[in-house]
Amino acid sequence: MEKKNKRFQDVPGEDLRWITITVLLLSIGVILRMVSPNIGGISLNWNIVMYTVSIMLCRPSVKQGIGIGFVSGVVATMSSKAALPYANLVSDPLAAAVCAFLASRYFLAIKVRKVSLEPALLVFLTTFISGGSFVLLTKLVLNLPMAVFLYAMLPAVFFVALFGSAAGQLLYKPAHKIFNKGEGLFEREKYCLKNIHMDISSGAFCIVTGVNGSGKTSLLLTIAGARIQYLKDVQQSSIVVNGMDVLQQTRKDLQSRAAMVMADYEAQLVTETVADEIDFSLENAGLMPEIILQRRQAVLEMVGLSGFEEKSIASLSGGQKQRLAIAVMLAMQPEILILDEPVAAIDPEGARDIYRLLGQINKKYNTTILVAEHDLKYAVPYATKLLLMDKDELRYSGTMSQCMQYMYDEKIYAEAIPLQWKIRMKLGENIC
Repeated sequence: MEKKNKRFQDVPGEDLRWITITVLLLSIGVILRMVSPNIGGISLNWNIVMYTVSIMLCRPSVKQGIGIGFVSGVVATMSSKAALPYANLVSDPLAAAVCAFLASRYFLAIKVRKVSLEPALLVFLTTFISGGSFVLLTKLVLNLPMAVFLYAMLPAVFFVALFGSAAGQLLYKPAHKIFNKGEGLFEREKYCLKNIHMDISSGAFCIVTGVNGSGKTSLLLTIAGARIQYLKDVQQSSIVVNGMDVLQQTRKDLQSRAAMVMADYEAQLVTETVADEIDFSLENAGLMPEIILQRRQAVLEMVGLSGFEEKSIASLSGGQKQRLAIAVMLAMQPEILILDEPVAAIDPEGARDIYRLLGQINKKYNTTILVAEHDLKYAVPYATKLLLMDKDELRYSGTMSQCMQYMYDEKIYAEAIPLQWKIRMKLGENIC
């Protein structure tokens, strides 16, 4: 049975994105509605077409959908020439909420011969719900005859919805290419992690490897509670770390237990000096000054940066910046420390130092460590477990030697196996 995680609607940056796209498309919709001609007394409702397209582009929550619909309703009320314009304040939020619900779950993502019909179906349904509720309210408030409602008003709504569905079908693909960088509508499965059954015990040092795009970062972001927007689901999976069922936790719960250093660790450093960088996150957590000072001293000593408090971050080497980023995360005292390709931009000696540091943190403080890594030679002396990701699935989980043997035998990302191990395997020896 398929098991799905709770949705993360508060992904950083997504609020700005969905608001920006919605405002832009609604503005275009208002202009098009003003200039569109009537055909037999029926004009296309461009507002609904545009906010439906924006909902398909961003896949917002139902609550956000209601907000989109309310804005559209206000715009429609101000420009409407109908007998009961304020009905838009009810009909549009209702329709947008239904649209957001259906879009977020891809219920209408029907494909016929490689052509997605979701834009047409969703625009039609959204327009019919909005128009239908609008004319129903008008009929009830103004006490119009039932015959007028059934044989004049509802048919008009049907034809408006029909025209809208055609417009939505034509507009969605170019809009998707503009706003979503050309990702195809039915490439959603590409961004679904699946068949991941993993149980990482407390104090483990786990490496996650695989080719670029195999799902390593998406998996780690899921565990850290910072999932990217385009990752919709984790299907048919069970992810347990430190006894915590990751897929049943809220984003807040995950972030209280896990901390992540991203691949672009320099982007996480936002202040001028080393001391300020450590203090910044602790001050935001509301800690007392004396506790902040104690933790700063402890983590800087832990990562080998004692005495660097007043150093400018810009003057640090790449390895020192990486150590500082780790120190910032450790200052929050997480149970789980997650790193995404921590040595990708560091020289070999610096890479060995970073893994030596991670090994010390793992052993001394029993901190569970998860690392996405391509270059396995640095991790071999410290890692207790290796996970192999391939095409968004977990293909193998075991010790370093077991997993690398599997990679070699099955020819799955075998190029990542360190040369000395590969030679031994080629000669038929099982241990290195």
